[in-house]
Amino acid sequence: MTGHLRDFLGADDATLTRRLAEGGPVGAVLDAIPGHLSGPAREALGAELSAAAGGLLEEDLGSILLSGLMGYDCLIAAARETAADADVTRLVALDDHLVRVTYDPHIDVLVDRERVYELRLSLSVTFTVQGLAATVRAGRLAHVRVAHCAADVRLSWGEHTLLQRSDLVDAPLLIRLGAGIPVPRATVADQARGTARVTRRRA
Repeated sequence: MTGHLRDFLGADDATLTRRLAEGGPVGAVLDAIPGHLSGPAREALGAELSAAAGGLLEEDLGSILLSGLMGYDCLIAAARETAADADVTRLVALDDHLVRVTYDPHIDVLVDRERVYELRLSLSVTFTVQGLAATVRAGRLAHVRVAHCAADVRLSWGEHTLLQRSDLVDAPLLIRLGAGIPVPRATVADQARGTARVTRRRA
């Protein structure tokens, strides 16, 4: 569960560059640039777009799962209760749930300080979690144990899927968090970078 999204997707630099170029957004960006770009300039632009898109894939699956769990109502309630009473520890269990985390970043392409294209991407990560138990102390998530987990990761540009993979992730596993990480909505408004949703799976 500690592997980067890049590793999970098999998105090395060459693969990512190819997926962005072959029917991907590189052609749309080049079409939006007035005038003619030389071959080296086109290659440099493609490399920079690949690097920017690759930056979205540097997080690890464990961190993304934890960020998604922060939106779970029972975990938030447990964090609020334990924040109010340091002597209380709560165990929160998820039997069969989906944890969805989505990001919708954009990359501005500038030519001579003028924006010629806004590249909008979508990164979605969906975990199918079975047998998860989380320990909450003092308003913090202390550790998480998962019996079974699968992930579906998708990087898209509009209706076009650039990269996608569905597979099991290493489990059973235990994520130890030292002194714990604060559950944001236990005390303040959530300021998560993306949006997350936790739902019970239907048979």
